[in-house]
Amino acid sequence: MNLWKGLISASPTMAEWPVRIWEPEDFPRCFVDQALEWMQDSFKKYDFVYSPVRYMVKGSFSYLFGYGRDEVLFLKETASGVKQATFQREQVIQIKTVKELSRAEMEITFQDQETMHTLFLPYVASVYYLFDPFLNWLLGQKKDFSPMSKEADFPRPETLRHESLAAYNYSLGAYRLGCQFEDYSYSSKPRHIKWMPWKKEVEEWLEAPMERGVFKLHLWQYLTECVYLLSQKGEVCV
Repeated sequence: MNLWKGLISASPTMAEWPVRIWEPEDFPRCFVDQALEWMQDSFKKYDFVYSPVRYMVKGSFSYLFGYGRDEVLFLKETASGVKQATFQREQVIQIKTVKELSRAEMEITFQDQETMHTLFLPYVASVYYLFDPFLNWLLGQKKDFSPMSKEADFPRPETLRHESLAAYNYSLGAYRLGCQFEDYSYSSKPRHIKWMPWKKEVEEWLEAPMERGVFKLHLWQYLTECVYLLSQKGEVCV
């Protein structure tokens, strides 16, 4: 009888957290050749992040991405070898972020001629500081952009605060797509919890059109999903 069965935690250790690559010598062996060829001796002009495989998570994989000079490199380790995707920042049409407790993921959809491609970047929520700059950059903002910096000059509608404090708080992300947060649509629905049928929790949705696209928000229990749907590449407000 295995007394440990079911007791082993799948929580990530720090050895499985994504890390910033500070020197070319730090590239993992499986990615180094393709990364060096792509950047062409211009390491300082790019930011690189490496995410190791999480051995306790089924389907987990290691990957590396680099970005800068309007270019993105994505390398994924698979059983058949390393798969590579490269694209220009202007090809990005949608970004989705998912966070649920310690689990987080970024989904990047870009268009190559008539074909749509989506990349999945799972990570540990604790290292958001490696992924938020990438998100900002992909959406045309400075890497250190803070959505809160726009609140004083371009306040959100007070009606949203009264409808849902949670949706109001997370709606800050909309400022990545512009400043004119004036219109929005909000809806909610009470839902029973399967393991506690006597209890209800509220599922929420928000949609806000901005100058450079549409921001969508979905909240349910510990789950937070944000969608940045780019409709045009207009000027970023300052």
